Amino acid sequence: MANRWSGFVFLALLLLNPAWAQMGSHLKEQFQDAEKHGIRVVGRISEIRGAIHDPSVKLLCLQSFGDTLPAETQSELLDWVRSGRTVWFYDARLAPQFGMKAYFLEAEQFKNKPEDGVLGNGKRAGLATVAISHGNHAVQTGVGQVTVFLPEMAGEKDKSPKLYGAVEAAGDTVPLLQFALDSPALMALRRDGRGLIVYKTLLWNEPLSGDRFQANLLDFSAGFQVPGPAGEGKVGAPPGPEAEYATGSPAVPLTSTGQVPAASNPSTVAALPPSQSKGKHSFSLELKDGTTLWGELQGDILKFETGKGSLKLKPAEIDRLEFGSSIKLDKVTTLSGKTESGLLMTTPLKFRTDRGVEEFEKEDLEFLQRSVDP
Repeated sequence: MANRWSGFVFLALLLLNPAWAQMGSHLKEQFQDAEKHGIRVVGRISEIRGAIHDPSVKLLCLQSFGDTLPAETQSELLDWVRSGRTVWFYDARLAPQFGMKAYFLEAEQFKNKPEDGVLGNGKRAGLATVAISHGNHAVQTGVGQVTVFLPEMAGEKDKSPKLYGAVEAAGDTVPLLQFALDSPALMALRRDGRGLIVYKTLLWNEPLSGDRFQANLLDFSAGFQVPGPAGEGKVGAPPGPEAEYATGSPAVPLTSTGQVPAASNPSTVAALPPSQSKGKHSFSLELKDGTTLWGELQGDILKFETGKGSLKLKPAEIDRLEFGSSIKLDKVTTLSGKTESGLLMTTPLKFRTDRGVEEFEKEDLEFLQRSVDP
């Protein structure tokens, strides 16, 4: 994996031609005034409830870092989004609670430059790098390359490798900025209900296409179309209270109070057998055939071999386990946020559902995810 995408990132662009692609005055006039965006920036999970109960807030920037999102708060926030609002979140560890799959990078996998950035309530160490817009979403209109800041996700207080957050281009997640077409996304979005969820990181506005990207994302997130490629006309179907309701296909299944799972309907949910109804269980287990089971991971210890040695993890220490293939390693993420790639040696996996203990071979499994009970 080391340096897999480095050939696609030219760090010299961080230092050369800082005025490239800055927007002209005519194009700037096509965007909405700042007061129309309805932005509220919060640095703590505890501030979410007050923000989403303010009717003037259209866009919530959740810059909390290293905190967990309680089930009740997650439910309220998702319902608020589904009513036609937008949330930006900056901590990749929260990705599963917004229907995305987190992906953690090591610095050796891409070219970068050490930098510090202010995120939430404090200054954080991290890396600057250049990402590329490969797609054709409205937010990517007129965008080529963007200089971004990736804060450290782990390794801050010990000697473990420092990790940097991203999300996988899985389910209905739309990658916005990547190193290459096959790399994880450094910024991404997905529609949920009438609203929008954006995985965001900090960026520099002036170099490259940063100005254009930030302006596009702000307008779209606040419910406005964005200027066309040459600044003429408007493009995109933005979120909002009158937008079409999207059920989508989240990479990680989501529910909230009063809501059925995405891509389902009440009659389908009522017909599910007990082993597939969530109830009060610790984990969800996703099979490759699309079946989702909820239950308890069995066994005292799971053994995991990495290039750095052996891991022995208790089920209570595991947050997520992604099952690889003949060409892809397994990946485990602990509750502390540490991610390791290697081989799961404990097979078959034993999983207790409402119908008893069942055994599953690795090749039949997609991922295991700690569930959050409503």
